[in-house]
Amino acid sequence: MLPALALAGIALTAIKLDPRLVVGLLTLSTLIYARRTGISLKLRNVTEEESYLNAYLFSTFLAVLSCFGLSRDVVFASIFLVLVHNFRKNALWDIAIYTTAALFYFLSYHAINGIGIKPAQVFFLSLSGGLTAALVESVDTNADKRLTLLIALSTVFTIFKMYIPSASMPSLTFAFLFSFLVSLLALYAKVADESGLMSATIVGTTLILFTDIRFFAVILLFYALGSVITKYKYSVKLEKGIAEQAGGARGYANVFGNSLAPLFFAIQYGVSGESTFAAAFVTAVAAALADTMASEIGKAEEKVYLITNLDRVEPGTSGGVSFKGELAALVGCIITALLAYTLGIAQSNTLFFIVLSSFAGVHIDSLLGATLEKKGYLTNSAVNFLGTLSAGIICVLLLLQPL
Repeated sequence: MLPALALAGIALTAIKLDPRLVVGLLTLSTLIYARRTGISLKLRNVTEEESYLNAYLFSTFLAVLSCFGLSRDVVFASIFLVLVHNFRKNALWDIAIYTTAALFYFLSYHAINGIGIKPAQVFFLSLSGGLTAALVESVDTNADKRLTLLIALSTVFTIFKMYIPSASMPSLTFAFLFSFLVSLLALYAKVADESGLMSATIVGTTLILFTDIRFFAVILLFYALGSVITKYKYSVKLEKGIAEQAGGARGYANVFGNSLAPLFFAIQYGVSGESTFAAAFVTAVAAALADTMASEIGKAEEKVYLITNLDRVEPGTSGGVSFKGELAALVGCIITALLAYTLGIAQSNTLFFIVLSSFAGVHIDSLLGATLEKKGYLTNSAVNFLGTLSAGIICVLLLLQPL
Protein backbone atom coordinates (compact mmCIF):
# COMPACT_ATOMS: atom_id res chain seq x y z
CA MET A 1 0.00 0.00 0.00
CA LEU A 2 2.83 2.41 0.87
CA PRO A 3 4.45 2.21 -2.61
CA ALA A 4 1.05 3.00 -4.17
CA LEU A 5 0.58 5.99 -1.88
CA ALA A 6 4.05 7.23 -2.81
CA LEU A 7 3.23 6.99 -6.54
CA ALA A 8 -0.07 8.80 -6.00
CA GLY A 9 1.73 11.50 -4.01
CA ILE A 10 4.27 12.02 -6.79
CA ALA A 11 1.43 12.22 -9.32
CA LEU A 12 -0.28 14.92 -7.24
CA THR A 13 2.88 16.99 -6.79
CA ALA A 14 3.44 16.69 -10.55
CA ILE A 15 0.46 19.00 -11.06
CA LYS A 16 2.71 21.99 -10.33
CA LEU A 17 6.27 20.64 -10.49
CA ASP A 18 8.49 20.89 -13.56
CA PRO A 19 8.19 17.54 -15.45
CA ARG A 20 11.96 17.13 -15.38
CA LEU A 21 11.93 17.28 -11.58
CA VAL A 22 9.19 14.64 -11.53
CA VAL A 23 11.28 12.38 -13.79
CA GLY A 24 14.17 12.77 -11.38
CA LEU A 25 11.93 12.05 -8.40
CA LEU A 26 10.47 8.93 -10.02
CA THR A 27 13.90 7.70 -11.11
CA LEU A 28 15.26 8.12 -7.58
CA SER A 29 12.20 6.42 -6.07
CA THR A 30 12.55 3.50 -8.51
CA LEU A 31 16.24 2.99 -7.68
CA ILE A 32 15.59 3.14 -3.94
CA TYR A 33 12.67 0.73 -4.16
CA ALA A 34 14.61 -1.74 -6.34
CA ARG A 35 17.60 -1.64 -3.98
CA ARG A 36 15.52 -2.05 -0.81
CA THR A 37 13.49 -4.98 -2.13
CA GLY A 38 16.33 -6.61 -4.07
CA ILE A 39 13.99 -7.80 -6.85
CA SER A 40 14.44 -7.93 -10.60
CA LEU A 41 12.15 -7.18 -13.53
CA LYS A 42 9.37 -9.73 -14.15
CA LEU A 43 6.14 -9.36 -16.16
CA ARG A 44 4.09 -12.47 -15.37
CA ASN A 45 3.08 -14.24 -12.17
CA VAL A 46 4.53 -11.32 -10.24
CA THR A 47 4.61 -10.70 -6.50
CA GLU A 48 3.35 -7.42 -5.03
CA GLU A 49 6.91 -6.09 -4.81
CA GLU A 50 7.67 -7.02 -8.43
CA SER A 51 4.39 -5.44 -9.56
CA TYR A 52 5.26 -2.17 -7.83
CA LEU A 53 8.71 -2.14 -9.40
CA ASN A 54 7.11 -2.49 -12.84
CA ALA A 55 4.73 0.35 -11.97
CA TYR A 56 7.59 2.62 -10.90
CA LEU A 57 9.62 1.84 -14.03
CA PHE A 58 6.75 2.47 -16.44
CA SER A 59 5.68 5.57 -14.53
CA THR A 60 9.19 6.93 -15.00
CA PHE A 61 8.97 6.17 -18.73
CA LEU A 62 5.62 7.99 -18.97
CA ALA A 63 7.04 10.98 -17.09
CA VAL A 64 9.90 11.14 -19.60
CA LEU A 65 7.35 11.17 -22.44
CA SER A 66 5.57 14.07 -20.75
CA CYS A 67 8.76 16.09 -21.25
CA PHE A 68 8.44 15.49 -25.00
CA GLY A 69 4.84 16.46 -25.65
CA LEU A 70 2.63 13.78 -24.07
CA SER A 71 -0.12 15.53 -22.07
CA ARG A 72 0.94 15.84 -18.45
CA ASP A 73 -2.57 15.44 -17.05
CA VAL A 74 -2.97 12.17 -19.00
CA VAL A 75 0.38 10.83 -17.78
CA PHE A 76 0.00 11.62 -14.11
CA ALA A 77 -3.70 10.76 -13.93
CA SER A 78 -2.72 7.26 -15.13
CA ILE A 79 -0.04 7.04 -12.43
CA PHE A 80 -2.42 8.36 -9.76
CA LEU A 81 -5.01 5.69 -10.57
CA VAL A 82 -2.56 2.90 -9.68
CA LEU A 83 -3.53 3.63 -6.06
CA VAL A 84 -7.15 2.67 -6.77
CA HIS A 85 -6.07 -0.88 -7.69
CA ASN A 86 -5.72 -1.55 -3.96
CA PHE A 87 -9.44 -0.87 -3.43
CA ARG A 88 -10.90 -2.96 -6.25
CA LYS A 89 -13.97 -5.13 -5.54
CA ASN A 90 -16.39 -5.87 -8.37
CA ALA A 91 -17.19 -4.52 -11.82
CA LEU A 92 -19.66 -1.77 -10.92
CA TRP A 93 -17.66 -0.66 -7.88
CA ASP A 94 -14.49 -0.53 -9.98
CA ILE A 95 -16.14 1.61 -12.67
CA ALA A 96 -17.38 4.04 -10.01
CA ILE A 97 -14.17 4.33 -7.99
CA TYR A 98 -11.80 4.59 -10.96
CA THR A 99 -14.04 7.18 -12.66
CA THR A 100 -14.28 9.21 -9.45
CA ALA A 101 -10.52 9.11 -8.90
CA ALA A 102 -9.84 10.16 -12.50
CA LEU A 103 -12.40 12.96 -12.24
CA PHE A 104 -10.76 14.18 -9.02
CA TYR A 105 -7.34 14.25 -10.63
CA PHE A 106 -8.36 15.99 -13.86
CA LEU A 107 -10.40 18.62 -12.01
CA SER A 108 -7.53 19.23 -9.57
CA TYR A 109 -5.05 19.53 -12.43
CA HIS A 110 -7.18 22.06 -14.28
CA ALA A 111 -8.07 24.06 -11.16
CA ILE A 112 -4.53 24.31 -9.79
CA ASN A 113 -3.11 25.28 -13.17
CA GLY A 114 -5.95 27.72 -13.90
CA ILE A 115 -7.03 25.88 -17.03
CA GLY A 116 -10.65 26.26 -18.16
CA ILE A 117 -12.57 23.02 -18.40
CA LYS A 118 -15.48 21.62 -20.37
CA PRO A 119 -17.31 19.44 -17.81
CA ALA A 120 -18.64 16.96 -20.37
CA GLN A 121 -15.20 16.37 -21.84
CA VAL A 122 -13.54 15.90 -18.45
CA PHE A 123 -16.29 13.52 -17.34
CA PHE A 124 -16.08 11.56 -20.60
CA LEU A 125 -12.31 11.24 -20.23
CA SER A 126 -12.71 10.09 -16.63
CA LEU A 127 -15.47 7.63 -17.51
CA SER A 128 -13.46 6.12 -20.35
CA GLY A 129 -10.61 5.59 -17.88
CA GLY A 130 -12.96 4.10 -15.29
CA LEU A 131 -14.42 1.63 -17.79
CA THR A 132 -10.99 0.72 -19.12
CA ALA A 133 -9.57 0.13 -15.63
CA ALA A 134 -12.60 -1.94 -14.58
CA LEU A 135 -12.21 -4.00 -17.75
CA VAL A 136 -8.54 -4.70 -16.98
CA GLU A 137 -9.50 -5.69 -13.43
CA SER A 138 -12.15 -8.12 -14.71
CA VAL A 139 -9.79 -10.06 -16.99
CA ASP A 140 -8.33 -13.23 -15.51
CA THR A 141 -4.66 -13.17 -16.47
CA ASN A 142 -1.23 -13.92 -15.02
CA ALA A 143 0.15 -10.67 -16.45
CA ASP A 144 1.03 -7.83 -14.06
CA LYS A 145 -2.26 -5.99 -13.44
CA ARG A 146 -0.67 -2.71 -12.27
CA LEU A 147 1.53 -2.52 -15.35
CA THR A 148 -1.40 -3.43 -17.59
CA LEU A 149 -3.49 -0.71 -15.93
CA LEU A 150 -0.81 1.91 -16.53
CA ILE A 151 -0.42 0.94 -20.19
CA ALA A 152 -4.17 0.75 -20.83
CA LEU A 153 -5.05 3.97 -19.00
CA SER A 154 -2.28 6.07 -20.53
CA THR A 155 -3.20 4.77 -24.01
CA VAL A 156 -6.95 5.36 -23.65
CA PHE A 157 -6.51 8.78 -22.03
CA THR A 158 -4.11 9.84 -24.80
CA ILE A 159 -6.40 8.67 -27.61
CA PHE A 160 -9.49 10.32 -26.18
CA LYS A 161 -7.60 13.49 -25.32
CA MET A 162 -6.70 13.73 -29.01
CA TYR A 163 -10.12 12.81 -30.39
CA ILE A 164 -12.45 13.83 -27.58
CA PRO A 165 -15.80 14.98 -28.98
CA SER A 166 -17.38 18.31 -28.10
CA ALA A 167 -20.40 16.66 -26.55
CA SER A 168 -22.72 18.21 -23.98
CA MET A 169 -23.31 16.63 -20.60
CA PRO A 170 -26.84 15.45 -21.56
CA SER A 171 -25.43 13.83 -24.72
CA LEU A 172 -22.69 12.12 -22.74
CA THR A 173 -25.14 10.92 -20.10
CA PHE A 174 -27.48 9.52 -22.74
CA ALA A 175 -24.67 7.81 -24.66
CA PHE A 176 -23.29 6.14 -21.55
CA LEU A 177 -26.60 5.11 -19.99
CA PHE A 178 -28.00 3.79 -23.27
CA SER A 179 -24.84 1.77 -24.03
CA PHE A 180 -24.57 0.52 -20.46
CA LEU A 181 -28.22 -0.57 -20.26
CA VAL A 182 -28.06 -2.42 -23.58
CA SER A 183 -24.83 -4.11 -22.46
CA LEU A 184 -26.40 -4.94 -19.09
CA LEU A 185 -29.31 -6.60 -20.89
CA ALA A 186 -26.78 -8.63 -22.88
CA LEU A 187 -25.14 -9.70 -19.60
CA TYR A 188 -28.47 -10.82 -18.10
CA ALA A 189 -29.37 -12.59 -21.36
CA LYS A 190 -26.03 -14.42 -21.07
CA VAL A 191 -24.80 -13.25 -24.46
CA ALA A 192 -21.98 -11.28 -22.81
CA ASP A 193 -19.86 -11.67 -19.68
CA GLU A 194 -18.69 -8.90 -17.32
CA SER A 195 -15.69 -7.99 -19.48
CA GLY A 196 -17.99 -7.97 -22.51
CA LEU A 197 -20.36 -5.61 -20.69
CA MET A 198 -17.64 -3.07 -19.94
CA SER A 199 -15.94 -3.25 -23.33
CA ALA A 200 -19.30 -2.97 -25.14
CA THR A 201 -20.16 0.06 -22.99
CA ILE A 202 -16.87 1.72 -23.96
CA VAL A 203 -17.47 1.00 -27.64
CA GLY A 204 -21.14 2.04 -27.56
CA THR A 205 -20.58 5.28 -25.65
CA THR A 206 -17.74 6.34 -27.93
CA LEU A 207 -19.65 5.37 -31.05
CA ILE A 208 -22.75 7.38 -30.13
CA LEU A 209 -20.73 10.45 -29.08
CA PHE A 210 -18.72 10.59 -32.29
CA THR A 211 -21.63 9.70 -34.59
CA ASP A 212 -25.25 9.06 -33.54
CA ILE A 213 -27.68 6.38 -32.46
CA ARG A 214 -28.04 5.02 -36.02
CA PHE A 215 -24.44 3.81 -36.02
CA PHE A 216 -25.07 2.09 -32.70
CA ALA A 217 -28.07 0.34 -34.27
CA VAL A 218 -25.85 -1.08 -37.03
CA ILE A 219 -23.29 -2.52 -34.64
CA LEU A 220 -26.09 -3.75 -32.39
CA LEU A 221 -27.35 -5.79 -35.35
CA PHE A 222 -24.02 -7.63 -35.36
CA TYR A 223 -24.19 -8.49 -31.67
CA ALA A 224 -27.87 -9.42 -31.67
CA LEU A 225 -27.90 -11.49 -34.86
CA GLY A 226 -24.44 -12.89 -34.14
CA SER A 227 -25.62 -14.17 -30.76
CA VAL A 228 -28.70 -15.78 -32.33
CA ILE A 229 -26.61 -17.47 -35.03
CA THR A 230 -24.24 -18.81 -32.37
CA LYS A 231 -27.15 -20.95 -31.11
CA TYR A 232 -27.57 -22.56 -34.57
CA LYS A 233 -27.25 -26.34 -34.04
CA TYR A 234 -25.42 -25.55 -30.81
CA SER A 235 -25.83 -29.09 -29.44
CA VAL A 236 -24.21 -30.52 -32.59
CA LYS A 237 -21.27 -28.13 -32.28
CA LEU A 238 -21.04 -28.87 -28.57
CA GLU A 239 -20.81 -32.60 -29.28
CA LYS A 240 -17.95 -31.98 -31.70
CA GLY A 241 -16.19 -29.77 -29.14
CA ILE A 242 -16.21 -26.71 -31.43
CA ALA A 243 -19.04 -24.69 -29.89
CA GLU A 244 -18.36 -21.24 -28.46
CA GLN A 245 -17.55 -21.37 -24.77
CA ALA A 246 -20.05 -20.21 -22.09
CA GLY A 247 -22.95 -20.65 -24.49
CA GLY A 248 -21.51 -18.05 -26.84
CA ALA A 249 -21.32 -15.25 -24.24
CA ARG A 250 -19.03 -12.58 -25.64
CA GLY A 251 -16.04 -11.37 -23.66
CA TYR A 252 -13.81 -8.34 -24.04
CA ALA A 253 -11.56 -10.02 -26.63
CA ASN A 254 -14.49 -10.79 -28.91
CA VAL A 255 -16.01 -7.33 -28.47
CA PHE A 256 -12.78 -5.46 -29.18
CA GLY A 257 -11.70 -7.85 -31.94
CA ASN A 258 -14.90 -7.19 -33.88
CA SER A 259 -15.57 -3.58 -32.84
CA LEU A 260 -12.28 -1.69 -32.86
CA ALA A 261 -12.04 -1.41 -36.65
CA PRO A 262 -15.66 -0.20 -37.06
CA LEU A 263 -15.08 2.20 -34.15
CA PHE A 264 -11.95 3.56 -35.83
CA PHE A 265 -13.84 4.31 -39.06
CA ALA A 266 -16.76 5.79 -37.11
CA ILE A 267 -14.44 8.16 -35.24
CA GLN A 268 -12.85 9.23 -38.52
CA TYR A 269 -16.31 9.93 -39.88
CA GLY A 270 -17.25 11.87 -36.76
CA VAL A 271 -14.11 14.00 -36.98
CA SER A 272 -14.00 14.55 -40.76
CA GLY A 273 -17.63 14.16 -41.87
CA GLU A 274 -16.44 12.15 -44.91
CA SER A 275 -19.16 9.73 -46.02
CA THR A 276 -16.48 7.30 -47.23
CA PHE A 277 -15.62 6.55 -43.59
CA ALA A 278 -19.31 5.94 -42.81
CA ALA A 279 -19.35 3.36 -45.61
CA ALA A 280 -16.13 1.83 -44.24
CA PHE A 281 -17.76 1.57 -40.81
CA VAL A 282 -20.72 -0.31 -42.28
CA THR A 283 -18.35 -2.55 -44.24
CA ALA A 284 -16.33 -3.46 -41.14
CA VAL A 285 -19.51 -4.34 -39.21
CA ALA A 286 -20.83 -6.31 -42.19
CA ALA A 287 -17.58 -8.29 -42.34
CA ALA A 288 -17.82 -9.07 -38.61
CA LEU A 289 -21.41 -10.30 -38.91
CA ALA A 290 -20.72 -12.22 -42.12
CA ASP A 291 -17.71 -13.95 -40.58
CA THR A 292 -19.73 -14.92 -37.49
CA MET A 293 -22.59 -16.29 -39.61
CA ALA A 294 -20.24 -18.20 -41.90
CA SER A 295 -18.32 -19.65 -38.98
CA GLU A 296 -21.31 -20.70 -36.86
CA ILE A 297 -23.22 -22.23 -39.76
CA GLY A 298 -20.08 -23.77 -41.27
CA LYS A 299 -19.19 -25.52 -38.01
CA ALA A 300 -22.39 -27.57 -38.28
CA GLU A 301 -21.58 -28.70 -41.84
CA GLU A 302 -19.83 -31.92 -42.81
CA LYS A 303 -18.12 -30.73 -45.99
CA VAL A 304 -15.62 -28.06 -44.98
CA TYR A 305 -12.56 -27.11 -47.04
CA LEU A 306 -9.40 -25.18 -46.18
CA ILE A 307 -9.41 -21.86 -48.03
CA THR A 308 -5.71 -22.06 -48.97
CA ASN A 309 -5.74 -25.39 -50.84
CA LEU A 310 -9.39 -26.59 -50.71
CA ASP A 311 -8.39 -29.79 -48.88
CA ARG A 312 -11.17 -31.36 -46.80
CA VAL A 313 -10.79 -30.42 -43.12
CA GLU A 314 -12.69 -30.95 -39.88
CA PRO A 315 -15.53 -28.49 -39.16
CA GLY A 316 -14.32 -25.72 -36.89
CA THR A 317 -10.83 -25.65 -38.41
CA SER A 318 -9.42 -22.11 -38.68
CA GLY A 319 -9.64 -21.04 -42.31
CA GLY A 320 -12.27 -23.65 -43.18
CA VAL A 321 -15.03 -22.68 -45.63
CA SER A 322 -18.27 -24.39 -46.67
CA PHE A 323 -20.99 -23.78 -49.23
CA LYS A 324 -23.65 -22.88 -46.64
CA GLY A 325 -21.10 -20.79 -44.77
CA GLU A 326 -20.37 -18.78 -47.90
CA LEU A 327 -24.06 -18.16 -48.49
CA ALA A 328 -24.50 -17.13 -44.86
CA ALA A 329 -21.58 -14.70 -45.16
CA LEU A 330 -23.10 -13.09 -48.23
CA VAL A 331 -26.48 -12.77 -46.48
CA GLY A 332 -24.75 -11.14 -43.49
CA CYS A 333 -23.07 -8.59 -45.78
CA ILE A 334 -26.32 -7.75 -47.54
CA ILE A 335 -28.41 -7.47 -44.35
CA THR A 336 -25.95 -5.04 -42.77
CA ALA A 337 -25.70 -2.94 -45.92
CA LEU A 338 -29.48 -2.74 -46.28
CA LEU A 339 -29.96 -1.72 -42.65
CA ALA A 340 -27.36 1.03 -43.04
CA TYR A 341 -29.08 2.20 -46.23
CA THR A 342 -32.48 2.21 -44.49
CA LEU A 343 -31.03 4.30 -41.64
CA GLY A 344 -29.46 6.75 -44.08
CA ILE A 345 -25.85 5.91 -43.19
CA ALA A 346 -25.00 4.33 -46.54
CA GLN A 347 -25.95 5.70 -49.95
CA SER A 348 -27.42 3.57 -52.73
CA ASN A 349 -24.29 4.02 -54.89
CA THR A 350 -22.09 2.56 -52.14
CA LEU A 351 -24.08 -0.61 -51.37
CA PHE A 352 -22.31 -2.76 -53.97
CA PHE A 353 -18.89 -1.68 -52.70
CA ILE A 354 -19.89 -2.32 -49.09
CA VAL A 355 -21.09 -5.86 -49.87
CA LEU A 356 -18.08 -6.62 -52.06
CA SER A 357 -15.55 -5.26 -49.55
CA SER A 358 -17.11 -6.96 -46.54
CA PHE A 359 -17.29 -10.28 -48.37
CA ALA A 360 -13.61 -9.87 -49.27
CA GLY A 361 -12.85 -9.11 -45.60
CA VAL A 362 -14.45 -12.40 -44.54
CA HIS A 363 -12.05 -14.29 -46.81
CA ILE A 364 -9.05 -12.30 -45.61
CA ASP A 365 -10.13 -13.41 -42.12
CA SER A 366 -10.23 -17.03 -43.33
CA LEU A 367 -6.80 -16.74 -44.98
CA LEU A 368 -5.27 -15.33 -41.81
CA GLY A 369 -6.96 -18.08 -39.80
CA ALA A 370 -5.59 -20.79 -42.06
CA THR A 371 -2.05 -19.41 -41.94
CA LEU A 372 -0.97 -17.06 -39.15
CA GLU A 373 -3.57 -18.14 -36.57
CA LYS A 374 -2.95 -21.80 -37.28
CA LYS A 375 0.78 -21.26 -36.67
CA GLY A 376 0.11 -19.43 -33.44
CA TYR A 377 1.21 -15.98 -34.62
CA LEU A 378 -2.26 -14.45 -34.22
CA THR A 379 -5.18 -15.00 -31.86
CA ASN A 380 -8.71 -15.33 -33.15
CA SER A 381 -9.50 -11.81 -31.91
CA ALA A 382 -6.49 -10.41 -33.78
CA VAL A 383 -7.65 -12.19 -36.93
CA ASN A 384 -11.13 -10.70 -36.50
CA PHE A 385 -9.66 -7.23 -36.08
CA LEU A 386 -7.45 -7.52 -39.17
CA GLY A 387 -10.28 -8.98 -41.23
CA THR A 388 -12.72 -6.18 -40.37
CA LEU A 389 -10.03 -3.52 -40.73
CA SER A 390 -9.06 -4.90 -44.15
CA ALA A 391 -12.70 -4.85 -45.25
CA GLY A 392 -13.05 -1.17 -44.31
CA ILE A 393 -9.79 -0.22 -46.02
CA ILE A 394 -10.80 -2.05 -49.21
CA CYS A 395 -14.10 -0.15 -49.19
CA VAL A 396 -12.30 3.20 -48.82
CA LEU A 397 -9.96 2.33 -51.70
CA LEU A 398 -12.82 1.22 -53.95
CA LEU A 399 -14.82 4.37 -53.25
CA LEU A 400 -11.80 6.56 -53.91
CA GLN A 401 -11.11 4.68 -57.14
CA PRO A 402 -14.50 3.40 -58.42
CA LEU A 403 -14.45 0.32 -60.62
